[in-house]
Amino acid sequence: MKVNKWLAGVGFGVIVSGMLIASGAWAATAHSDLVGCDGCHVPHNADRLPGVPLWNGSQTALTFTMYSSATFQATIDGQPSGASKLCLSCHDGANPNFLWMSENEKFKAGDLVNSHPISFVYDSALAVADGALKDPSQPSTLGRTIAKDLLDAESKMQCNSCHDVHTSGVGKALRGYSYGYETITNPDGSTSQVHHGPELCRMCHLK
Repeated sequence: MKVNKWLAGVGFGVIVSGMLIASGAWAATAHSDLVGCDGCHVPHNADRLPGVPLWNGSQTALTFTMYSSATFQATIDGQPSGASKLCLSCHDGANPNFLWMSENEKFKAGDLVNSHPISFVYDSALAVADGALKDPSQPSTLGRTIAKDLLDAESKMQCNSCHDVHTSGVGKALRGYSYGYETITNPDGSTSQVHHGPELCRMCHLK
């Protein structure tokens, strides 16, 4: 998610989702678009959804075409499930309250075909069948195992396997990893591009 650069320089704080966020504290708020806790949660009249405390939002009504590939060994759900369905309730490009999002933050009905697959079981059997995935019992770089740190209660990979919506301003909410290119200055004064992101991918992928 992108944050307007001018927010970083505001000296008196900004008002977001009905809350005053003091300057310097905005980067610690939940979700990097600065919607705050109440962007996803609400203390009263919340929807009851399994595994989601106090959900403040609808579920996407779009019918998506899911990822498929001749080399994809997993069995993917017919439609986004679990946390992914909740993410897409705002990021589906159809929710009238979130039309302000840029196009690269929206997933239309056919966009999941070319994205990283979601809503599939990642278990030892898949790791063996694929041959290029780590067993989910192996350690992640987050302190526990792949299964415990990245997968949901049904051992499925979802949007929040890679995107940590509760860590704002760190690696674009990608589990602390910055994904993209950074220009660095070499000792001789020249510059070069460093590609970040493979470390995150290699938590699960052997290649």
